[in-house]
Amino acid sequence: MIRSFVTVLSGTLASRLLGFGRDALIAALLGAGPVADAFLAAFQLVNVVRRLLTEGALNAALVPAWLRIYQQAGTMQAAAFAGRVLGTVSAGLFAATVGLALLMPLVMAILAPGFSGEETLTLAVDDSRLMLPYLAFAGPSTVLLALSSAQRRFALAAFAPLLFNVALIGVTIVLLTQHPDPARAALLLAATIGVAGLLQLARLARRGRGARIASPVRLAFDAEMRGFFANALPGMVASAGPQLLAVAGAIIASSQPSAVSWLYFANRLIELPLGLVGVAMG
Repeated sequence: MIRSFVTVLSGTLASRLLGFGRDALIAALLGAGPVADAFLAAFQLVNVVRRLLTEGALNAALVPAWLRIYQQAGTMQAAAFAGRVLGTVSAGLFAATVGLALLMPLVMAILAPGFSGEETLTLAVDDSRLMLPYLAFAGPSTVLLALSSAQRRFALAAFAPLLFNVALIGVTIVLLTQHPDPARAALLLAATIGVAGLLQLARLARRGRGARIASPVRLAFDAEMRGFFANALPGMVASAGPQLLAVAGAIIASSQPSAVSWLYFANRLIELPLGLVGVAMG
């Protein structure tokens, strides 16, 4: 038990430190201005998704549900349950990704009303659309992370999310050495976020034996699935509370030049100690 705790703690610590380093490098690359405001307003969507899924109650709800079925009905029934969750979550998030891509100008106008009529709104919409593939990949990644934890493969579950930060840090360092146009650099970073989600999913599917622990993968919304999502939804909303407050702050700050950037980077200073203590102990 102590070894498992230390493994998860180490992964969480590494993730928080890499996340802080990632944002410091982004600040060095984009600074604080219209380009940074647009990128960080778009990045808020990714952070909310990460809180709702990877760090939220979907993960926490799936582990005991899978273990209960595994202990009562065996491996095949547990794999079938996991396959239904994987298929349903993946289909739902794919549909949400497509819908958001089509409605992104309206969504961004709501999330950053101060950008309306400015070039910043166009930049934010472009950045958001390039980041959206992460949303489609985050759902199945979360399911595979939870299943890895349920099978006591804590190292995989703890360290797989690091790929997201490692990919962004690597690309940011390369861009810093080349001194590109800030708007182009923001677009490249936004595209990297989508690719990072794919890399994480590919690693989990390979190392997490996704084809065996979640099979067959299919879409279902029967009573068992409705009960599972009903249990997970309140915790998902609660865990996203702090991030939703940050989004609300960005809505207000968008009316002032550079304020979205200042608020985001200041919030990261607060999130570092909170993440190290709160998330690690949880």
